[in-house]
Amino acid sequence: MVVVGGSLLLGGLTSFGQTYLPDWLRSLSNSMGGWTVLAFLLVWLSGARPRVSAVLGAVSFVTLNAAYGLVSSWRGFYYADPLHSIWTFVGLVAGPVLGLAASHARDGLGLWRLLGIAVPAAVLLGEGSWALLNVADTTSPVYWWLEVVLSVTLMVTAALRSRPSGRALLLLTAVWLAGSAALFLLVSVVFS
Repeated sequence: MVVVGGSLLLGGLTSFGQTYLPDWLRSLSNSMGGWTVLAFLLVWLSGARPRVSAVLGAVSFVTLNAAYGLVSSWRGFYYADPLHSIWTFVGLVAGPVLGLAASHARDGLGLWRLLGIAVPAAVLLGEGSWALLNVADTTSPVYWWLEVVLSVTLMVTAALRSRPSGRALLLLTAVWLAGSAALFLLVSVVFS
């Protein structure tokens, strides 16, 4: 219930955020990183086990997108039919990964907990880096820098709290940076 209700509410609010948030924060309403954090937190708050969390991750992304589209339409703005939106496809593919990550970040042990945190951190770093290089002249760079700083903060905090072995820390860092690079390249191909 928390995932569906929260996604409906937050997805709808993002439509208003594009109009009413201050310029430096406005990109939150239209960024993969922002929606990733929202979906991750909603699934994390649900406390669901991994398999259910995987489903809830997809449900959250699709519901965020549908609510955004519905409220935008009510406000008189065009938005593609959610069933034909690229973001629905992205939600169906990335949502289960994000849902599993949220479950592991909440209840996982050792390296699994850290890898769960690495997933949203990789999205934030990948998108923030891409945006700083590609759209910072048309959007406020402050938000994109906040994504990068939040990503690094998440990873450093997780590592300091868990104190992983050197090998685990190396693996964690490699997964985080590889995920960030993969997202950077994917966004470059899709939006260039």
